[in-house]
Amino acid sequence: MKRHPKNNNLKLFFGESYEGFDVQHRYAPLVEEYLSRTLYVARLALLQHRKTFAFRVDLRFPTNQLIDDAQTNKPLERFFKSLRAKIEHKRLLREKKSGHAHGTAVSHIWCREIGKHGVPHYHLAILLNRDAFFKLGKFKIGKRNLFNLLVEAWSSALKLPVEDMDGLVHIPKKHGYKLTSDDRDAFNDFFHRVSYLCKAETKHFGDGVHSFGTSRI
Repeated sequence: MKRHPKNNNLKLFFGESYEGFDVQHRYAPLVEEYLSRTLYVARLALLQHRKTFAFRVDLRFPTNQLIDDAQTNKPLERFFKSLRAKIEHKRLLREKKSGHAHGTAVSHIWCREIGKHGVPHYHLAILLNRDAFFKLGKFKIGKRNLFNLLVEAWSSALKLPVEDMDGLVHIPKKHGYKLTSDDRDAFNDFFHRVSYLCKAETKHFGDGVHSFGTSRI
């Protein structure tokens, strides 16, 4: 079993599938511990919500403004705290309007990578109750949809105006997955997609800042 050269606690994975699910082998080696946590979080999300909406999103830092703690994961922590609060607020508004509204856990998987000029960025997968959210909506700032909850949460995390957020919340192509507990093919497609977050390359070690994480498991 080959260990990660920069972190001996991590095992490198070179296979084409993990626990019976496809991975992005072309980015091998992947990190086995990251694959294990990703699989656990995705399965747990489906236990919490039999119908789950999962999607990919990237969070970027501005290139023309200095964010004081961009070299830590504190902005990401603030993002998730803000997102949970905004989702709960939206649920309460729906409940007040209609008398009932579905709640949701906010399960997530993320990795931190260092891009050009030493500027970090995040790749995320977020899993929500599909009875509460089933799409992101139009990717236009100012709309009342899930995409804008992401924008507002990252805006709050960076302590920047929403008007300055253009391009900082990026939604990749084929970003969304409708998962159910009995649809193995859809789950396989999602796991294959997010296995990219588990690649060993581009992860940074040695500065005390985690390069990978998930919601609590």
